[in-house]
Amino acid sequence: MKTNLIIPKNYKNLLDLKETEKAIRLIKEFFQTNLAFELNLLRVTAPLFVQSGTGINDDLNGVDKQESMTISTAWTNRFLSK
Repeated sequence: MKTNLIIPKNYKNLLDLKETEKAIRLIKEFFQTNLAFELNLLRVTAPLFVQSGTGINDDLNGVDKQESMTISTAWTNRFLSK
């Protein structure tokens, strides 16, 4: 993959790699927090899996069909033993 990135000859990193990652995280959190505040948004977290028939993810729009899956006992035991 070719990039058009040009780094000046006298360029020096002001932050090491770990500090750069922290700075990126802080900027991201700052942006998310302030955008949510300005737009009066509230973060909501939903479960990935819910019991069938609870009404949480079951046919909410009247068109979609409920998803289901079966997990074998052997797989479950192997997964939980780790």
